[in-house]
Amino acid sequence: MSFEFIAEKLVYGGDALGHYQGRTILVPRALPGERLEVEEVRTAKGVTHARPLRVISPAPERVSPPCPYFGRCGGCHYQHLNYQNQTVWKREIVRETLRRIGKIVWENEIPIHASEPWNYRNQAQFKVSHSGGRTELGFFAAESHQLVPVDQCLILSPRLNLVLNVLRSASWSENLTDCSEIEMLADDQDENVMLTLRGKFTEPRGEALARQCLEEVPGASTVAVERKSGFRVQGEPALDYRAGEFEYQISPGSFFQASRHLLPAMVAAVTGGQSGALALDLYAGVGLFTLPLAGAFDRVVGVEGNRGAARDLEANARRHELGNVRAVGESAYDFLRRFAQAGPDLVVLDPPRAGVGARTLELLAKLRPARLHYVSCHPPTLARDLAFLSSRGYLLNMIEMFDFFPHTSHIECLARLTRNANF
Repeated sequence: MSFEFIAEKLVYGGDALGHYQGRTILVPRALPGERLEVEEVRTAKGVTHARPLRVISPAPERVSPPCPYFGRCGGCHYQHLNYQNQTVWKREIVRETLRRIGKIVWENEIPIHASEPWNYRNQAQFKVSHSGGRTELGFFAAESHQLVPVDQCLILSPRLNLVLNVLRSASWSENLTDCSEIEMLADDQDENVMLTLRGKFTEPRGEALARQCLEEVPGASTVAVERKSGFRVQGEPALDYRAGEFEYQISPGSFFQASRHLLPAMVAAVTGGQSGALALDLYAGVGLFTLPLAGAFDRVVGVEGNRGAARDLEANARRHELGNVRAVGESAYDFLRRFAQAGPDLVVLDPPRAGVGARTLELLAKLRPARLHYVSCHPPTLARDLAFLSSRGYLLNMIEMFDFFPHTSHIECLARLTRNANF
């Protein structure tokens, strides 16, 4: 049954929130102030999710989505909203999330670092499906495992779109019959590409496909076939990526940021203007922040739970002859359980979506670091963790927003905190 819906505001995740007959309604691809005809899809935890059928009264900010897959592919949420307004609404979502989850009322400015809105992603995971004798590459539909085949993606870099065009061609599709997912990562010049192949390969077929990728896919320099025991790599053992003055080795399975335009600004914001005797970089990855910190601190410890990424971090420090960097291959929690040096000058936190969590933050608070720089890709867990740190004597001084992923609901933030000396 359909009904009329008036969108009141955007909420984290990409939907618009409104009310109808006393119920809370969430609708995708709707904008605040619009009146739409919608249809109920499901109700869960007291919230009704509905799909838009038609826009009765459009908002002035509404634009025509340029992507033919928008509304079917689950990757983008805001192509119907002009880009400037996307960043404004994301900033308000950060404020609302801090207030609702963390009970943090932040009324100061939140600087916005905007990105080029198109062709910005240097990384993608394409799903591969096989049916009716056809092999298709694409992305899952929203909240679904149904594949939406795509021939290009407007937010991917030109090189990755070129690679996609080759892999989905008729002459190539028969090579991917054992493949279920292809991950791509392009370098900073958008020239070289690392491919990671996932699927049910026999060893000879996997290695043959990897060699063929190196020979026929434009820019392919590293091709890894993922197995339970790790990766079998053909070509170069890792991809090199330059961000600012440092070049980073990235091996298959190591995390690296997926937005190619704002990395230098993010690194400068996290590491710039800092100095002291000791800095800890927790969830360090391959050392994106660790290496720049080494020029301003006597000692830097980079901690990374992924052993492959920790090896990359160690190699990257050696490459740049940074003898004051120590790479630790264990979780932040395990490291902090044994680390006894109190009072580090700076701790950088860049956790995954799950955030840091109370157990690890409790150990960190006992070290009493002077300053904390928390990089977050998930406002709800950021709000939760900032509330915990506030209860342990840390003051929130600044929040910045980096719009790494235009047209999506993803939000990257940097929060800077200092320890209250009287606590």
